Amino acid sequence: MTAEDTTQRPSPNGATQAGAHAVATSVDEVPFRIEELFFSRTDARGRILSGNDVFQRVSLYGWDEMIERPHNIIRHPDMPRAVFYVLWERIRAGQPVGAYVKNRARDGRYYWVYAVVTPLDDGYLSVRLKPGSALFAAANGLYGAIRRQELETDCKPAESAGALLGLLSQAGFGDYPSFMARALGGEIRNRDAVLGRPTWQALGHFEDLLESAAILLTAAARMLDLASAFRYTPSNLRIQAARIGDEGRAIGEISTNYGQISESIVENLRQLHLAAQDVFASVNDGLFLACTARLQEETAVFFNREAAGKDAAFGDEAERLMRQTRDYSALAAEKFDHIKVHVARFFDLTADMKRLSSALAAVRVMGKVESVTLYRGMFAELIGDLEKGQEALSAGLSEIWGINNRIRDNIRHIDGQN
Repeated sequence: MTAEDTTQRPSPNGATQAGAHAVATSVDEVPFRIEELFFSRTDARGRILSGNDVFQRVSLYGWDEMIERPHNIIRHPDMPRAVFYVLWERIRAGQPVGAYVKNRARDGRYYWVYAVVTPLDDGYLSVRLKPGSALFAAANGLYGAIRRQELETDCKPAESAGALLGLLSQAGFGDYPSFMARALGGEIRNRDAVLGRPTWQALGHFEDLLESAAILLTAAARMLDLASAFRYTPSNLRIQAARIGDEGRAIGEISTNYGQISESIVENLRQLHLAAQDVFASVNDGLFLACTARLQEETAVFFNREAAGKDAAFGDEAERLMRQTRDYSALAAEKFDHIKVHVARFFDLTADMKRLSSALAAVRVMGKVESVTLYRGMFAELIGDLEKGQEALSAGLSEIWGINNRIRDNIRHIDGQN
């Protein structure tokens, strides 16, 4: 079926000629090229207001069959309700969202897209590309498992969404935003490769920044657990020192100082971990926003070619697309500035912890000398525990410092491309 077939006028009985032709029951895929991009715009209820030629051609509906109709006329029964639950939860909250979506054309055939939906003019804009990354194949299998569960248990959409998020967590994604950011980044990388274009440099730096932020988050959590495990050693040392009366006063004071410094380090680690969580989430958001702006811009350029020579309404749609591109580029820049502020905080916290660690080492050495000289090594085991903890802490801080530098280098690269 050609594009011309689907845009003929309605027949006298009210059905379009496109409808008369669209009687196939094939389960084959509707073909469209990876270089093709398409979009649709809806009102707040999800009713279609406009779109481009590729959307109309691939869906096999005539415009008179789509305008003012619910967007779910192209919903495929293989799609899990969980995905649409997550999608609507985000866009109703005014947040952009991305998802792999299997659609059904008018003749029953299917086509897959990666869709990015953003709020626009009291409604929504959805821009779509043809997926093909490794993550797409994995998501396809995951969707099948979730959909089977929905059909077998008749669970509510919210329950199914919880199961979907659980499976994503098992796959290494902390939440849905981290999954959709990775997915969109992967699809843009795949599209560039298939089209023979150089890889978008900013994408590589964002992905490395994301990996570094994840490593920092893990390292900070591990360090916090380590520091917490040794936090009671100074108290135990103080208790032992108290048992020998005045003779243990020196060791008691040393253990008190050690405990106070340790608590300061633990508090700094807590702040670092919270900041790392924030940065990890912000990098995911920044990656998704930057990729969204790039996809919207490419869609606008693609649509401008489609709309050449057509009426003013097409120009209005092109301007909406470009306005959305500018808005999301600005949002990505804001998120990036937020990341830079927190990364500067990483260095402040780590430098402070290194200073505290040095003080901790000095106090530990004093304790060791006191124990050997005055108490014939009776506190050697506890002093040894402090030594092990302090050495592990120093090694961890060096690791975190290196990760901080890697994050800062990626930020410099991204900054240089803005």
